[in-house]
Amino acid sequence: MYWLFTTAPQAVAALVGIIFTGMFFMAESIDNRVKDDQSLLEIAQEAKTALYKNMQIVAVLAAITIIYDLLLTSIVPKLSNPDFCFTSWLVLGFAAINISTIYVTFKYVFQTVNPKCFDEIAANLSRKYLDGDVDKSEFIKHFIIFERSARNMPFVQQMDGRYMSIREIISLLISHEIINRDEANELYEISKIRNLIVHGEPIEKVNRQIDDTLVNITNKVLDATQKGTNN
Repeated sequence: MYWLFTTAPQAVAALVGIIFTGMFFMAESIDNRVKDDQSLLEIAQEAKTALYKNMQIVAVLAAITIIYDLLLTSIVPKLSNPDFCFTSWLVLGFAAINISTIYVTFKYVFQTVNPKCFDEIAANLSRKYLDGDVDKSEFIKHFIIFERSARNMPFVQQMDGRYMSIREIISLLISHEIINRDEANELYEISKIRNLIVHGEPIEKVNRQIDDTLVNITNKVLDATQKGTNN
């Protein structure tokens, strides 16, 4: 029994260590995927958030399991004593907590390496955008106008010819006081909807208020460009 209780925490620690290494490689893989396709950014962020949340849960479970196993190791003489009435409960607890930790660890691993992981995350993200009254084609047209207008701004074109992501452009618009922070946050949300539509999510209609916000911000960008040209 002593050998079992001392081996279990070592096995759990080794398993979790290997799993954590794999999860860090998975996070790096997600980042590399975004480099190839910036429109996956929001989906990737959700994937990494879920990944790190799972890692936290596994770490807490592993810590509890290892501490419990080590405590049992310290009281092995008592467990061997037939007069000690808690032996069966403590041993059952040992089995339950170790099996639970291993089960949860592998469950999260299989969720993470699931080839459909990105598709499931995108589907979950799109659910709150399914109600609206502006056709998605109209919304995409307005977004294209916004993006072209923003990319035509002098301070964007001066960035050494480097292709900039929408998020980087939004940051520049803030720094040049074309838009404020609230409008930037609205643009991040609008960009998320656009990316979900581009990746084939079933968003057929977009909320009119969101589309109107996009048009209004585009007009601010066009006005700023016009003023800059006149100056």
